[in-house]
Amino acid sequence: MNVLRNFTTYLLPKGFGSVVFFLLSSLIFLPMNAFSENDRLKSFPEQVAIDDIIHIPTGEKVQFVHLENFLDCARIIYVGEIHANKASHQVQLKILKACYEKFGNNLTVGMEMFTRPYQPFLDQWTAGEIDEQKFLEETHWDKEWGYDYLLYKDIFDFVREKKIPLIALNAPKELVRMVSKKGLKDLTEEERKLLPEIDTSGFFHRVYLERATREHRDHAAALERYNDVQCLWEEYMAQTIANYLSSWEGKDKKMLVFAGNGHIIYDFGIPARVFRRNFLPYHTIYPAEFQGNKPTSDQNLFLSDIPLEPADFVWVIPPQAAMEKRIYLGVQIQKNTDHTLIIEAITPESPAQKAGFQIGDTILSVDGKTVKSVMELVHYLQTKRFGETCTVVIERSGNSISCEVTLFEIKHP
Repeated sequence: MNVLRNFTTYLLPKGFGSVVFFLLSSLIFLPMNAFSENDRLKSFPEQVAIDDIIHIPTGEKVQFVHLENFLDCARIIYVGEIHANKASHQVQLKILKACYEKFGNNLTVGMEMFTRPYQPFLDQWTAGEIDEQKFLEETHWDKEWGYDYLLYKDIFDFVREKKIPLIALNAPKELVRMVSKKGLKDLTEEERKLLPEIDTSGFFHRVYLERATREHRDHAAALERYNDVQCLWEEYMAQTIANYLSSWEGKDKKMLVFAGNGHIIYDFGIPARVFRRNFLPYHTIYPAEFQGNKPTSDQNLFLSDIPLEPADFVWVIPPQAAMEKRIYLGVQIQKNTDHTLIIEAITPESPAQKAGFQIGDTILSVDGKTVKSVMELVHYLQTKRFGETCTVVIERSGNSISCEVTLFEIKHP
């Protein structure tokens, strides 16, 4: 009965017809793992290509324009990501731009990457009150999130350009550490008051997490603690979303939520927990890595022991490159407070050395684009390809010098 109750809980947001279908089909008394992953893939298109969008309930490929039609009828749109895969962030950016074109100032973006205490700095970023370097420093991006900022930069730049409200969704680190150390059951009453309502009883959610702890020596204890922390993250983000959408600021807005795939797959992470709080309509979009015509082994799209739809839409993306080669000039920049890019070291046999750069030179612009931070410089260089050239204007002894730089891979000893 617990399985049935959980199943209907996740089907209800999708519509009464889905519930009726399940109740009728359950009379056949098939075991929950009656269909293998290969069996379930039979309802998926046999041939797929990168950037194909699959409507999971029907198995039909749809064009982006068709996906846009679904955005109108959802109050919340969840778009997953594989944190280190650039293609998944390009999917997020495309959907962000489409939502802004449709909804304009009625759009808000919520992000897993930031914890609630950093909300003031997100507000300052979107208002244009702090620069990129200050934004990264104040949110402790490298320490607290840790993934390459350049993967997200285009999203943050667009949010800032259009002044779209950006909401920090995640739980403060001290709460996560507390639950990770003690578990939910051993918290004091005062500690429990710091947390949102947390439901740890989801059957399929536990089945999903069990796969991640299966090889752990103390499997049962590891699963319990992992479930507690995962539920804390998801309930905290769900409460943040629900609070914002019911506030004076967010009551008429649509919210676009960017979070890791594991938090939206099968709906039992953030989506079901938000729905439990406000019953607002939503859609989920899952960027999935495919190798050929099948998802890679770690995508968990059609698990035999979880008979739920993984998402409303699956967006096919390429696997993350094992070693993505970056383009660099081969310079080290002095740390300073006035945002000037003064060269303090040059890598031997690098593009910068070949172009005649010297220690003490100040980089002013690249291809006519003024650069005010190392991040801007590195980000622009990634738009180029090895073998191409760029024009770098430097200042040396009060004079501006234009240098043609040929970009090539730096060989490290």
